[in-house]
Amino acid sequence: MMNMAVFDNYFTNKYSIEDNVCILDNDDKYTKNFGKQWKKYRNVQIDSLNNFNISENFLDNLLFKNTNILKNKTVLEVGCGAGRFTEHIVKLAKTCVSVDLSSAIFFNVSKDNRNLCLIKADILKLISKEKFDIVICRGMIQHTPNPYKTILKLFDFIDKNGQIYFDVYPKPKIGFFHPKYFLWRPFFQKLIKYEKMENFLNNNIRYLLKIKRIFKKILFNNNFLSDCLVPIWDYHNRLNLDKYELEKWSILDTLDGLYAQFDNPLS
Repeated sequence: MMNMAVFDNYFTNKYSIEDNVCILDNDDKYTKNFGKQWKKYRNVQIDSLNNFNISENFLDNLLFKNTNILKNKTVLEVGCGAGRFTEHIVKLAKTCVSVDLSSAIFFNVSKDNRNLCLIKADILKLISKEKFDIVICRGMIQHTPNPYKTILKLFDFIDKNGQIYFDVYPKPKIGFFHPKYFLWRPFFQKLIKYEKMENFLNNNIRYLLKIKRIFKKILFNNNFLSDCLVPIWDYHNRLNLDKYELEKWSILDTLDGLYAQFDNPLS
């Protein structure tokens, strides 16, 4: 099995195999809700299933408009989730090793690609043996317990000639005084179960988005202020999506934003 050969080549950890995924951590730990989200909403952000290139553009921006740098390279993707970026990396890379702690990795859209090795693990636990040409980590670092420790860990997987591309979500203008941190997230996580909130959003997202857009108009189209007042993620006029797609993205990212156990943006 290719997964075993690739894993053994790059890491020294002991692991098991399940559904063509190398497993170091059976428990999702602090990423349980991400696993729930991507199991049900995997297809929402996958370019190839929606005839758009939103994820490809995000990846292109991360690589400074030079995705060709991945051609014939060995690539470690950290925080792959359901594979919105994996599907573009495997098209170019010689070998792609994609890691995620959550069970979302079992639903990775590129799972059957022969040049892909999937690993369910806490990245901090992986012990490197061989080095990669490139390490990519997008949209994940702020959701770890210690972002700085995570960033430093990425350097374990390259030598002096390797390259690392990562991002960290920016801290809001008013920092942790943003209602998402001191009000909305504690309120929802303590009083409303994830499943109940998901059901509420599915039944009411159309009306919730209308309410948010009314607030936004009242607030002179200020995204920041409307986000503070109405904790529903809305990509209207931000992404080129139809009405149905906007609703699905809103449900997915609202659940992501309100139920993430860790959210440590950096300035």
